[in-house]
Parts: sequence; structure tokens; C-alpha cells
Amino acid sequence: MKTTLLSLVLLGASMVVQAKEPADPNQWLEDVTGDKALSWVKAHNAVSSGLLEKEPGFGALRDQIQEILDSKARIPYVSKMGNFFYNFWRDGEHPRGLWRRTTLDEYRKPEPQWETVLDVDALAKSENENWVWKGEDCRYP
Repeated sequence: MKTTLLSLVLLGASMVVQAKEPADPNQWLEDVTGDKALSWVKAHNAVSSGLLEKEPGFGALRDQIQEILDSKARIPYVSKMGNFFYNFWRDGEHPRGLWRRTTLDEYRKPEPQWETVLDVDALAKSENENWVWKGEDCRYP
């Protein structure tokens, strides 16, 4: 009885090991810079854009949202590290963004002076790379 049970367990285990995952028919979409994937995305974006742009008020709403995103009147959210307050800022002039810092006294002013720590747009241009900001992870000063 023990031998039969052990044989069944081993047979089942070998079947699990031998079973293969079925091939993913959409695996090619993971090649995010590949011509086939980019063509597929462009085609689907064209369909979606066409539907959205037909909606009444779409253009005005898009322009209003862009104006808000590019506004310099937004309140910069900051995080404190040491004696400085840091902020990641994106606007029309800096679509990839700036990581910048200022002091508390400057931050309290209506128009604080910021020191640029990293200009992602300038870095992307100088290195001819598609850099994006994913956040910062710094040791405490």
C-alpha cells in the first residue's frame, strides 16, 4: 500500500515537472521598443484617439487639463532632507521634470528660488536617452 501510494505521488510529481506553461501568444508585446509592438500600439491609439476626439468638448477639456498641468501657480509638494526641501517639478518647459531643492525660508516666499539638483530633460538630451523620473532614494544627510 505504501509503495503504491509513493509511486502515485512520484508519478504525479513527475507529471507536474514535465508540464509546460502554454506559450503566451502576446509575448511579442513585451518588446516595448520592437517595431511590431509599436505598430500595434499606434494602431490602437489611433482608434482610441479618433473616438475621444469626436466627443463634444474633448478639445476644450484637453486644453484645460494641459493648462493646469503646465501652470506655474501649482503648490510644489516637498519632502525634507537635512536642511533642504526637495521637489520634483514638471511643466511645459520641463516635460520630463526637474528635481530641485530650496530652503524653508525660500519655500515660504510667494516665488521661491530653487536650486536644480537634476534636470531630467537636459540629461536625456545630452545622453540621447529616454530618461524618466522614478523617484529618489537618498541616504539621510
